[in-house]
Amino acid sequence: MENLAQLLSPIKLKLNELLLDPNNPRFSELGDELNSVPESRYADEKVQANAFEKMRNPLFDVAELRDTIRTIGFLPMDRVVVRRWKGGGDSIKYVVIEGNRRITALKWLISLHEIGKETFNSERLDNLIDIEALLLNDTLAPEAACLILPGLRHVSGIKEWGPYQKAKAVHALRETGMSPQESAQSLGLSTRAANSAYRCFLALENMRSDEEFGEFTDPRMYSYFEEIFKRPTVKNWLDWSDETGEFQQSDRLTEFYSWMVPPQDEDDAVHKLPEAKSVRDLAEILGDETALNVLRSPEGSLTRALAKYEMDHPEDWYPKIEAATSALGLLTPKTLREMDNKTLTSLEQLKIQIEQALSDRDRLIGS
Repeated sequence: MENLAQLLSPIKLKLNELLLDPNNPRFSELGDELNSVPESRYADEKVQANAFEKMRNPLFDVAELRDTIRTIGFLPMDRVVVRRWKGGGDSIKYVVIEGNRRITALKWLISLHEIGKETFNSERLDNLIDIEALLLNDTLAPEAACLILPGLRHVSGIKEWGPYQKAKAVHALRETGMSPQESAQSLGLSTRAANSAYRCFLALENMRSDEEFGEFTDPRMYSYFEEIFKRPTVKNWLDWSDETGEFQQSDRLTEFYSWMVPPQDEDDAVHKLPEAKSVRDLAEILGDETALNVLRSPEGSLTRALAKYEMDHPEDWYPKIEAATSALGLLTPKTLREMDNKTLTSLEQLKIQIEQALSDRDRLIGS
């Protein structure tokens, strides 16, 4: 890859010349599809207003950044990175590649000033409006540059991207012809972490292309596939192949999709896997056909299936007791002092159950 530093040049811009990226990878955290807005529409007033509102979602902590800038001013120690907007026409605009949170915070402050909720003198206004940026020469830069530049900052740094955004970046870099090692290094990830993200992304995209369940696919389902690849039992049950980038057991995969997706028609239908961590419990019962059949039944739930499994396999209780004992032994005085009420309640419930079990044992022995 070209030396990216040679493709970045300083440029002074006005805030109103900058366009927020309406296809910001962050928006997948809100359930949005990526690259859904065509380049030609970026400067549309409503497109920019929509991007602005999305960026102000509490998930992205822009309000805190706004308040910091209000207090100490905008310190351009890290310059935003932009590219020329390719929307056509006589309007010269620049799309923010890296720095959408900062530009949103600045636009937010200016909007508050314009409606009278803030009042800045001319010096402060200049500080908020005059932007020193770095312009990417995207006619010479490789396509991957627009992912690498924000990726280096957000995949493993400031205000990290979520798992799906990281995986999307890894996949996009791999699609440009980068090797697994190169794509990982470009984003500051280990090769192992990047490969795992790549598999999860492929698995989610395969679900998106499924005829029956594709319409229900959401980027937030990415975490289900993370859990699958952490659980060899589930991964092997679905038979993942790195060669094809797909699960080979199509019937089981369709069944798994049906457990992931909330029921659409029947009000009283059971959502079999209501959250990603349900996959951890699923791994416990996959080798037991009886428990699986409980899950598969119309009224069956994972809780009922687990109860059936534990009834049929009472010998499995001891490793869990050992694990709980080890976990309790790791509690430090600081952890105990700072323990919240929910955790304390769980420990109290555990204490009651242990005392009840020992009491039951004493009665059985005495009889």
